[in-house]
Amino acid sequence: MTIANKFTLSFLLALFLLPLPCPAQTDSGPHGSATFIYGDREAVVPNLKKAWGFITLIEYDGKKILFNGAGVESIFENNLKVLGIDPKDLDAMVISHEHWEMIEGLDYIFDRNPTIDIYAPQTVIKLLSDRHPEWKPRFQNIKGYIEFSPNIAFYNQRSGNRRGGPVGIDEISILLKSDQGLIIFIGCGHPELLQNIFKSKQAIGINKINLLAGGTHLVKSGSHVAIEDSGENFIVPQGIRYTEEGYRTLMQDFKDAGVQYIMPTHCTLEPAEGIFRETFGDKYINHKLGMRLELPIKEKEEEDEGKSKEGKTGEGAKENKQE
Repeated sequence: MTIANKFTLSFLLALFLLPLPCPAQTDSGPHGSATFIYGDREAVVPNLKKAWGFITLIEYDGKKILFNGAGVESIFENNLKVLGIDPKDLDAMVISHEHWEMIEGLDYIFDRNPTIDIYAPQTVIKLLSDRHPEWKPRFQNIKGYIEFSPNIAFYNQRSGNRRGGPVGIDEISILLKSDQGLIIFIGCGHPELLQNIFKSKQAIGINKINLLAGGTHLVKSGSHVAIEDSGENFIVPQGIRYTEEGYRTLMQDFKDAGVQYIMPTHCTLEPAEGIFRETFGDKYINHKLGMRLELPIKEKEEEDEGKSKEGKTGEGAKENKQE
């Protein structure tokens, strides 16, 4: 072998042994967001209107899922337009349960997206199919737990009669897998919340709860609800009769069950709201109409390595800024 050939071989071998550059690191798990479109909380986006209910757009795992319908269609349509959300872009819709504030106002959705699949309990399907037979082919009956995508599941659970009338009520939750734990979105909280948590963890195989968000049904019977934008004015006919001590025990049970962050929304009034805030501290998320929540919620990294990590707060809640 000539000296030139030996040099060339040595050079090529040296190149081969050089360490390869590492690829840029990306998020290790699925992620997305939730935008809160409709409800009775304070709005952070101008021109949004309030009404009794809870609707959120979940963008996760490459899917866009609208969670629940509305009680007042004109407000539903207004808020979708204000936030720039077009029903034509939706992959699916989930209706949690049969109460009026979750099922009215779907004409606008079907007008814009007539082939959308609607996942719902059988009670909802019968009620809406009787009114609109042409919608029937679009409904998918959720009887228990189903996997919608690798990281999204829908879970129908039945409440006891104390939380849903004389025979109970079926209600679907949306479950999201993440590297920070399980994320649970609840419509109104008719199925007992702790049982919902335990059953959801068992069904999906994740023990830690990154976020529990949605209606809690923690409202006293006889509570007065008056919303100027929608003109709704009524007395809550059925609620949960906890003492203050009972509320505190329940909130601590949530923490003991592995709930890291909590965001109570629909059907949650004082004193429950205040005790949620007190119990969870900086892990309590103040739900507001129009806000966008990054999912999963992650702990803020400390800027200085020597800084104490005590008292960290979660990041992710943002106001949905409109031009």
